[in-house]
Amino acid sequence: MRIEGNAGRGILKIANGLQDADLSAADMVSILTPVIRSSGTDVKDRDVQKMIWDAGFSEGIRAVAEVIVHIIGGDEGNEMEAVA
Repeated sequence: MRIEGNAGRGILKIANGLQDADLSAADMVSILTPVIRSSGTDVKDRDVQKMIWDAGFSEGIRAVAEVIVHIIGGDEGNEMEAVA
């Protein structure tokens, strides 16, 4: 997975980093850049750095948390359909 490769650690370690407040701005960039690129948007690391700077560090952490929750937890809608 690109996120794990970019961050240099697995998804669960990244999630633990969020919980332990062990997440740098560089970590956020390495996690968010491939996610944004997957939408077809051509962004560079410096573009994502600027987005995080403009939005604020806490907003960057929130975005990373949402990505990690989605990866670990999957799409709740799909889970509900599988149960039905």
